[in-house]
Amino acid sequence: MEDKILCILAQYDEETQQKLKDIQQVLLENGFVGRQTADVPYHMTLGTFKLSEEESLREKVKEVSKNFRGFDIRLNNIGLFGLDVLFIAPLVNYELLNLQKFCSDDNEWTAHTTLLIDDHEVIHKALPIVAEKFKSFVGRVESISLYEFWPTRLILEENLKI
Repeated sequence: MEDKILCILAQYDEETQQKLKDIQQVLLENGFVGRQTADVPYHMTLGTFKLSEEESLREKVKEVSKNFRGFDIRLNNIGLFGLDVLFIAPLVNYELLNLQKFCSDDNEWTAHTTLLIDDHEVIHKALPIVAEKFKSFVGRVESISLYEFWPTRLILEENLKI
């Protein structure tokens, strides 16, 4: 059994969510379901934390919502972690880097939005489908949230300043 963790997530606006859902739908239509968490909006994880940090993280999310503005970001790359995670990655800009550094001191962070987690044989077959469907586009980060994982529980979601 995996240990429970807390995560701060940067979430996209509805238009960006829909573009990512369209790619996911093509994967589903081709039989690729995967093991990724399906009941969480598309996002970039900004940091992972211990359960004991929940109260301070609630305050951090509220502080972020008061001090950070929503921002545009170019989603322009397809990537892999090993051979079992397929993702879309942004061109990291100042706003995203600043937000991540405020939320976490993780120096090994990679900005990404997971599309599929599965065995490497499955990822190998799914990659050309994503490559055909995906075109670089500008999305928008508009909210931040705090989640507990396994099982998934939304703790708090706040919009960034307009």
